[in-house]
Amino acid sequence: MSKKAQTWAGPAGHVTPNPNTDAMAAFAGGQRGTGVNSNRWQQKYQTMRSKKLKADVVERNNSDTGNLERGRRPGAFTMMKDFYQGYTNPDTRAATLRHGRAMQPGKSAFADNEFFGPDGTTTAQRESTMPGDGEIHTDGERNIGEGFVADLMDREFVTMKKLPPEVRKQLRVKFDNRPYFTSWVMFVNIVIVIITLATQSIAPVGFTDKEVQRQLLRHNLAYETIGYNQTTNFWIGPDYQSLIHLGAKYSPCMRKDKEYFEKIKEDTAVEDTTGCCIRKDLNACWQTDRSKCTSSFAEFKDDKVCGLGKNGCFNEAYSNASLWEGAYSTWPNCPVQKEFKEDIKNLNVPSEHLLCEVSARPCCIGLQGECTVISQEECQFRKGFFHENATLCSQVSCVTDICGLSGFLFDDIPDQFYRALLPTFMHAGVIHLAITLVFQATILRDMEKFAGWWRIGFIYFASGIGGTMLSAILIPYQPEVGASGALYGILASLIVEVVVNWKIYKAPILELAKLLLLVALLFLAGLLPWIDNFAHIGGFLFGFLTSFVILPHVNFSEEDRIAKLVVQIVCGVLSVVLFSLLFIVFYLAQGSTCENCIYINCIPFTDSFCQDSTMELRPRIGN
Repeated sequence: MSKKAQTWAGPAGHVTPNPNTDAMAAFAGGQRGTGVNSNRWQQKYQTMRSKKLKADVVERNNSDTGNLERGRRPGAFTMMKDFYQGYTNPDTRAATLRHGRAMQPGKSAFADNEFFGPDGTTTAQRESTMPGDGEIHTDGERNIGEGFVADLMDREFVTMKKLPPEVRKQLRVKFDNRPYFTSWVMFVNIVIVIITLATQSIAPVGFTDKEVQRQLLRHNLAYETIGYNQTTNFWIGPDYQSLIHLGAKYSPCMRKDKEYFEKIKEDTAVEDTTGCCIRKDLNACWQTDRSKCTSSFAEFKDDKVCGLGKNGCFNEAYSNASLWEGAYSTWPNCPVQKEFKEDIKNLNVPSEHLLCEVSARPCCIGLQGECTVISQEECQFRKGFFHENATLCSQVSCVTDICGLSGFLFDDIPDQFYRALLPTFMHAGVIHLAITLVFQATILRDMEKFAGWWRIGFIYFASGIGGTMLSAILIPYQPEVGASGALYGILASLIVEVVVNWKIYKAPILELAKLLLLVALLFLAGLLPWIDNFAHIGGFLFGFLTSFVILPHVNFSEEDRIAKLVVQIVCGVLSVVLFSLLFIVFYLAQGSTCENCIYINCIPFTDSFCQDSTMELRPRIGN
């Protein structure tokens, strides 16, 4: 009979279906209308297919092609074929429909040479019979060493046959954690940037400060051209001052900074030597030093404060004369009220400084809250905080104005310690946010699928806080926002994943070198302005230590398990010690600003290129 015949002669002359042809037909068409038991023919087809594939593997191994020894992930055609096979197989059809997406082979990248067992069954068939594992491997799962970065760097693994059975069992464990943390943190980042852009004005785009000028009426009642340097932002977002007000890392808002408040004391001492410059028509007066009261229409009064004095205060609580002695900074804040000016005139004492119209009051401006006595119009032009009920800078708290948020529990004692974490959710602009979202949607999401939300969340926040605290110590007066410290901690976890699973890679040194090169290039990018390399270094360090403690890994022997346990304990203790040390140095020691570290954070290609990376307090702006 011809090989093409679809039937054959059975006993007693009956026509019987060809078993080979009908097996394939039963698998492909489900034996609709044939009256044949489709399950039996499917089983027969699976046996035939397994034998054929086994013969192909043996033939390819004999020909030394080594294709299956490469340890590569399956291609698109293989995934489509296995999706079809998973759907038509009753044992896996439910899982296929439940996942609703293409299925990968029921094997990991390490199991290619173990596709067939001694009994001729496939790895997928053997794994499907393991206790508690009734589903095949989906594309939502992530094995040790695999993932987005592994595909990007064309990572290769050793063959399974070279590893002990205990290691093979560990490598067959599938990780299919949902990226809940990644989705949540991306959502929060987007919402905060939208709120920031909606409530704050966009700064000029650039790397250096931009001079802004305008002609306006000053406190001496003369029109003058006034200018100041406005900070720029190449990320397309608000300026530094707005970011500080919204929660950026800024040490004077987190602690009672010794250097910052020492500068305020110096400014207060200078203010105590000023006097009142009064126009002869009493239409304007302002507090300044003698050298700046040069108008021929004005007269300078020593030891006087414009709009403030015992004779101008009608509050019984401040009637004691001793309260009005000594330095101005110790005087009560009891400014002259308009309704009492007639009473002051009747006192028959020199009171021009009390009767004149105060045209300049304290205004807090700039990143560091410098206080200067200027007119309200000029204060608004400089985007400052004007205090219309005060007469001296010693009567206001500029650090409270600059820091914003919830203020301080006690006046002049900054305590916004939550700024160690808050900058992790903030961004300097649209471009900054876009870069962060790309990283989170790829690398962070991939690592969360492997390690789970709580492990990745712990590494993320530990790295973010660690990076922020190191930056706050070394460059306390440079504002910093962004998740860069946390993201560098995730990069460190990629390196740890290679180190702790060293033996599963064909060329582990090469894989480690690729990751180190990537990190080095990113550190070089941190030499630009508005990028905080100290936060990167701190985040990378704490990400490295915490990843050793909590990331899943493979134990290659009992000795290896004990060694890794010791490393975990050491890294855990070291993490706690370093965290404690950072907080102790930041809050207690202070004075630890690294004056020679500027080149780690920014390389000054021009004189003004790194001006926003200053680590020194600027002097008070004069009036």
